[in-house]
Amino acid sequence: MTNKYLICSDIDGTLLRQDQTVSEKTRDLIQTLENDGHIFSISTGRMYRSAREVGFQVSKSGHVIASNGSYAAIRDEEFLKTTLEEKAIRETYDIMRDFDLPLFFFSTNTLFYTKEPPEFFRELADKSRLDTGHNSFSLVSINDSHVFDENMNQFLNAIVVSEDDTSRLADVRQALNQANGIRVLSSHHNNLEILPANSDKKTAVEALGKYYGIPRERIITFGDGENDIGMIQYAGTGVAMANASDNVKAAANQLTDTNEADGVYKFLKEFIS
Repeated sequence: MTNKYLICSDIDGTLLRQDQTVSEKTRDLIQTLENDGHIFSISTGRMYRSAREVGFQVSKSGHVIASNGSYAAIRDEEFLKTTLEEKAIRETYDIMRDFDLPLFFFSTNTLFYTKEPPEFFRELADKSRLDTGHNSFSLVSINDSHVFDENMNQFLNAIVVSEDDTSRLADVRQALNQANGIRVLSSHHNNLEILPANSDKKTAVEALGKYYGIPRERIITFGDGENDIGMIQYAGTGVAMANASDNVKAAANQLTDTNEADGVYKFLKEFIS
């Protein structure tokens, strides 16, 4: 196929509806486009284990960009990996300790946490006790400095969440912006996403396009959050959801309906098929 497209979509607030499902018609269209020779990949801030679960529900090709572009795989074979540098990790850790906020680092299938892990991750770890391979998931406390030191070479990205007082995040972000070797973005009003300075969704989308020989003018990206802006600006067709924040809409050259109203499906149905 000479005019195939690379289609990359965010998950939360974009591909998934509020009930955490993808509509049957969206899934069917994606698989039809793949059968026609186009390439589809999810592109998310989620860790690989969680991203893979969604990706394999909607797509048969097994392309997954996870951890905001720090990790990518094709049919579970590692395609791209960028870890946080030790100095950046230690600076981030110290800053969050000063602000007394919980900090979470991610590998492909492990959540490393300070303070206490969210209940959702406790439940996931409990459900995954007997899982192996790519379906496995574990929680590791890094409140002990020895455990922290032993595991930091696995850290792909991190997230800071402030549920009770989101106004604090502006000060946290200002402090993090002074740290070396990291990029600070956000995917929701209550969080800050921390990733390697030379890594984001855009770099992963670009690498995937080059791998398949697809020029940027035939790349389509969908997103709703600040962490999607890089890939939206890079793509020849950068699509913002109707529920996207204003800065995402400003970065896009196309708009579609909300995630609840199957905006990804509506755009692809009209644009390609």
